[in-house]
Amino acid sequence: MIAIFSITAFIIILYLLYPLWLALIAHGHPLNEKEMENIDSVSVILLSCNGKKYLHEKIEFLVGELSGFKENELIIIDDGSNDGSVEFLTEFGNSDNIKIIYNDKQEGIPYSMNLGVSVANYENLVFCDQRQQLSAGILKKIVEPLKFSDVGAVSGCISYEDKGRNCSYFRRHENFLKSRESRAGSLIGVYGPFYAVKKQCYSPIPENIILDDLYLSLKILKSKQVKLIEECRIIDDNFAILYDYGRAKRYLSGFLQLLRAKSIFSDLSREQRIMLIWHKYLRLLIPFFILLSYIITGVMIFQGKEYLILFSILTFIGLISILPIRLNIFCKMKSLIRINVFYFIALIDVIMNQVIFHNRTVKHHSINEPGMNLRPK
Repeated sequence: MIAIFSITAFIIILYLLYPLWLALIAHGHPLNEKEMENIDSVSVILLSCNGKKYLHEKIEFLVGELSGFKENELIIIDDGSNDGSVEFLTEFGNSDNIKIIYNDKQEGIPYSMNLGVSVANYENLVFCDQRQQLSAGILKKIVEPLKFSDVGAVSGCISYEDKGRNCSYFRRHENFLKSRESRAGSLIGVYGPFYAVKKQCYSPIPENIILDDLYLSLKILKSKQVKLIEECRIIDDNFAILYDYGRAKRYLSGFLQLLRAKSIFSDLSREQRIMLIWHKYLRLLIPFFILLSYIITGVMIFQGKEYLILFSILTFIGLISILPIRLNIFCKMKSLIRINVFYFIALIDVIMNQVIFHNRTVKHHSINEPGMNLRPK
C-alpha cells in the first residue's frame, strides 16, 4: 500500500505541481513593450506528402487567409507524393503568389522546411501541415505577436475537440500546461501543424532530427520567447486514432535523440531546463509506475479479496485500452491508458534497439582504425 501511495503521489506531483510552479514564474517574464510595425507581409509554407484529399480545401482556405495581407505568398512543398498530389498541383498551376516545389523523393520534414525558408521572401514565416482544419482568421492572429521584439515564434493550439466533436481529456490537459508555459514566456515545443516564426530566428534543422518542432522551439528559446495563442484553433483527427504505437515510438526516439544533443540543453536557462525535463521527460516514467502499481496489486491478491477485485478491474481496463479503436468499446480513460501502454512498450523497444545498435557499432569500431568516425546510415 505504501508503494501504491508513493506512486500516486508522484503522478499527482507531476501533473498538479508543475502548473503551480509555472504560475509562480510567469510574472517574471513580461513582454517587452517595444513593438515593430504592424505585420502586413507573410510567407506560408505548406508541407505536403500524399495528401491529395486535403489539398483543395487547405489551399483554398490559406489563399483566403492570405488575402488579408498586403504582401503574401504561399509556398507548397510536395515531398515525393505518389497519390496524385503532383498531378493536382500541376493543374493548380503557379501564380505570382503561389510557388510549388516538388521533391523527387521523400526527403523528410526538416529538408522541406529548410527548403521552404530558403525561398521565402518575407520575414514572417508560417509552417502549415496538410491534414488539420484551421479556425477562421487564424493567420492574422498567429503572426500578430511577432511584432514584439521579444517573441521569436508563436504556436497555434490543437483543439481538445477533434473533427468528429469528440473530446480528449489528455489534449485538454496538454493545452492547459502549454498555456501556462506560454505565460512564462517559454513554450516548450510549438504545435507542429501550424505555427509562426521570424525568419531571423529560424535555425536550419538537421535532416536526421525527428521532432523538428520541438528542436526549433528549443533553439529559439535561447534568445526569444515562444508563445501560444489559444484562439488559433487547430482541429485534428481523433486523438485515440492518431496516437498509435508507431507515433509513440517516434516521439520516444525523438526525445532520446534530443537528450543526446548537449548543446541544446546548455543553451537553455535553468528555468527552461526544468520545464523541459518536467514536462517532456519525467512523464515518460509514468507508464513504468503504472505497471509497477499493477504488479504490486497482483502480488497483494494473497492479502485479501479486495486486491483480487482491483487487479481484475485493472486487467480488464488494460485489455480494453489496447483493443482496436474500430471496436468502439467505450471507456472514458481509454485513450490515456492506451497511450501509456504504447509508451511503455515503445520505450523498451527503443532502448533495446539502442543497445543492439551500440553493441554493433562497438564491434564494428574494434576492427577499424582507432578514432574512425562511424555514423548510422
